[in-house]
Amino acid sequence: GRTSLSDGTLISGCSALSGGGLYSAGGRTSLSDGALISGCSAEGQGNAIFLLAGEVSYALPAPAGRWLPNARCEVYREACPTDHQGRQTNDCPNHRETCAINLVDQNNVDPWYCQAPTFVQPCNWKNETG
Repeated sequence: GRTSLSDGTLISGCSALSGGGLYSAGGRTSLSDGALISGCSAEGQGNAIFLLAGEVSYALPAPAGRWLPNARCEVYREACPTDHQGRQTNDCPNHRETCAINLVDQNNVDPWYCQAPTFVQPCNWKNETG
C-alpha cells in the first residue's frame, strides 16, 4: 500500500511500543511539503519513525528550522536595521538565531523582532521564495 503525508501535516506528542510517530511494516510512505513528525516517543525503537519493512522517503522542502542529516533548512532574513552611524536600532541582532529557525509566530505574522525573509532561501520551505 501507499501512504502520503504532506502540506504541513503534523504528527506530535505520540507514544507507542515502536515507531512513536510512524511505524512502517511494508509498502511505501512518502512525506513532503513540510510534513513533520515531532515530539513522539517509543518504548522500543524509533521515537519518530520505525521502519520494519517497506520504504519511507522525505521530499523537500522540510519545515523551516528542521534539517536532514546533510543540510539545515533555515530562514534567511533581511539585515537588522541600523541608524546613520551603522548602530543597531532594535533588538534584532539578539534574535537572529531564533528568527532563522522560525518562519512565523502566530496568524502568519513574523514576530516583531524578526526581519522579513529574503527572496532567496537555502531550501524551498515556501514555494513563493527560494
